[in-house]
Amino acid sequence: MKNMRTSLLLNCSRKEADEVRKNAELQSRTVSAYVIRIVMRSVSLGEKLDNSFRTLPLYWERQRAKKEKTFRPRTTLHVYCTVDEAHRIRRAAQTRAMTISGLVLSSLHRSWLAEKAVGKMYRND
Repeated sequence: MKNMRTSLLLNCSRKEADEVRKNAELQSRTVSAYVIRIVMRSVSLGEKLDNSFRTLPLYWERQRAKKEKTFRPRTTLHVYCTVDEAHRIRRAAQTRAMTISGLVLSSLHRSWLAEKAVGKMYRND
């Protein structure tokens, strides 16, 4: 019973979905494995920060103020994960007063920005 599976339905732009699929293929992962790996890293870090910054009164409210532009047209990604992972993702989204899709997409965007920055460091332009 401990490996029970569930799924999350994520609302995203077609461009974001294509980027997820492309990166998952580059890493020889399923879309679900690619997304969950990135999101769970972000959730784990967030849980550690939650414990460290509980004393700051408006920590997550300040983080929430940076709303990203939504891209059209929209689509969905169906991501499979364990029940425990889904619970942690839902709790993290609720803590930050975000949608699950918003939390997942912000984690993916941060990961993509970091990958670009590392790529620039190692390119000989």
